[in-house]
Amino acid sequence: MSYKEYFNGKKIAIIGLGPHGEMIPDIKFLCKNKSSVTVFDMRTESRLKTIVPELSSTGIEKCILGKVDAEELLNFDLIIISPEISKKSIFLKKAIQAEIQVEFPDTLFFKLSPPVTLIGVMGQYGKNSVTMMIYEILKKSFSEYKDQGLFLINSETDSGVLSHLKKVKKDDVVLVRIQENLLNYYHEMHISPHVAVITSYVDFSILNFQTYNNFIVAPDEVVDMIKKEKDINSKAKILRTRPGMVPAGWKIENKISHHKDNIALAMQTCELFKVEQEEIREVIEDMPAQKGSVEFIKKIDFIEYYNDANSISPESTLSALKSLSNNRNTILILGGAYTGFDYTNMVKEISKYSKMIILLPGSGSLGIRPMLESLKDTVFVQSFSLEESLIKAKENAVKGDRILFSPAFDAVGIDISRKERGEKFVKIVRSL
Repeated sequence: MSYKEYFNGKKIAIIGLGPHGEMIPDIKFLCKNKSSVTVFDMRTESRLKTIVPELSSTGIEKCILGKVDAEELLNFDLIIISPEISKKSIFLKKAIQAEIQVEFPDTLFFKLSPPVTLIGVMGQYGKNSVTMMIYEILKKSFSEYKDQGLFLINSETDSGVLSHLKKVKKDDVVLVRIQENLLNYYHEMHISPHVAVITSYVDFSILNFQTYNNFIVAPDEVVDMIKKEKDINSKAKILRTRPGMVPAGWKIENKISHHKDNIALAMQTCELFKVEQEEIREVIEDMPAQKGSVEFIKKIDFIEYYNDANSISPESTLSALKSLSNNRNTILILGGAYTGFDYTNMVKEISKYSKMIILLPGSGSLGIRPMLESLKDTVFVQSFSLEESLIKAKENAVKGDRILFSPAFDAVGIDISRKERGEKFVKIVRSL
């Protein structure tokens, strides 16, 4: 069955427009393919005032904001949920019990697409940077070949997912930034990337369906972790990466140490597709720094400010701290919504790199507060807002210090996203 036949006449519920309307390209695609689409989002119309106007021209049946009615979902043939929505959400329980199909855009794409070459980028941190490096390098390289398609699936961009079905063809390359919460669903579908690019520890079971002509590209420490996993049956070739692989003569604007780790991963991956190193260098040197990923904002009175608002895991924040800290000269602002990660190791290591920790409010912050309070060598204070946190950080910083906003938790509440909290931090810093 073609995707056109599959979508024709289907009653589809879309739950969640994405933090910044990332689902809109797919909504337009579904409407053009004669689906009857109803959109649900837990946010209010006032909160979505910049996104809702775009829906008026899509052809949807209706848009219901501020709630998701579990009973109403029983009237649909298919429910597609935005990647930040959990399949365990209470409003989906009845629909799942009624055996109504519930899909993420990613999983549905692979059920309907022709056979493609899948590059999957995964890990607790660095995914977005590595994904965009690989994409820009391959896009430039593939432009020389008329019939070689390249498609990007990244929930943090507005490129769409299902909308790629109208152009993707057999043997095209599909590059996916795989979120941690979706790894299990790839595994359930018996999907393993042909090239698995792994930045840090993840659930390695996604590798179980790799064959002898597949590849794993990962740093030394990740490869060592994979080899210790007794239940992993991947038959793929393993390619180790190290920051030293990046030639010393390359002009790299971002001097943070793990940026070279990311470049090495992208370089090794693209070399599998016969991209010359000189072409890789040209793209890397021209790429701007990723916003919200250990992003240098400003130096004020010899104190540097860094935005790492994309961090939602302890390992990501610890990695940023290790990269920036020099003799514990870093003041860390962290905290936010519960994520389910174990923060024990981060708290244990944090005193080695940070002289002061400022904790923001949030359901996740509550869980680590007792551990942070028990630290002996690091000053710990609580704050009720980002503005207050920056005031406290500035008051306690001295010449040569670095102030790092790396939350290690998700954004708080349905009315703010990682991007928005980063933009807020940058705005406050620039007003200092």
